[in-house]
Amino acid sequence: MALSRTAWIAAGIGARLLMIAALAMTVQRMLAIHPHFRYLDDYYKLSSYTYVVAVAVIGMAGCALQFPVAVYLLFKSKRTTPSALMLDISLCADVVVTVLLASGVGAGFGATDTVLHYIDYTDWTGKEEFKKDLTDYYNKAILPDVFLLIGMVVSMAATVISARIRARATNDDHADDF
Repeated sequence: MALSRTAWIAAGIGARLLMIAALAMTVQRMLAIHPHFRYLDDYYKLSSYTYVVAVAVIGMAGCALQFPVAVYLLFKSKRTTPSALMLDISLCADVVVTVLLASGVGAGFGATDTVLHYIDYTDWTGKEEFKKDLTDYYNKAILPDVFLLIGMVVSMAATVISARIRARATNDDHADDF
């Protein structure tokens, strides 16, 4: 049973709303975590975490910019043929956002894993409370990375939906084969 164009567009809007929610949780959780102790310099703040926040914000902005296109397609697609250029731009934007989110996931998980590895193999004689504090901080930093991973997976789904809508808009004979 094939879904209608309206159902695909509605699924794309739903995926984008879920993506915005996951990315907003990424930003909120990444900015909310802090170590227990106050350190004079902020050496515990990794530039990869700044990149994760920036990528999540860019992903939300890219998603928000696609809502007018999706709403237009939802209400006008039955009466008019959607512009192929508009659908191409939407599809390319989805691909760019997905790739950015994937790089943010890699940066976040990679930095956290590496730092936790170094903390485990560093000599903390007499400073065990600092080791525990930093380990707790970096373990909490995994949660925003998980939300970013969820946002990336949903973004991949939105990209597939955009490709499907683009294929059906061109009246391609092979659009219903998959």
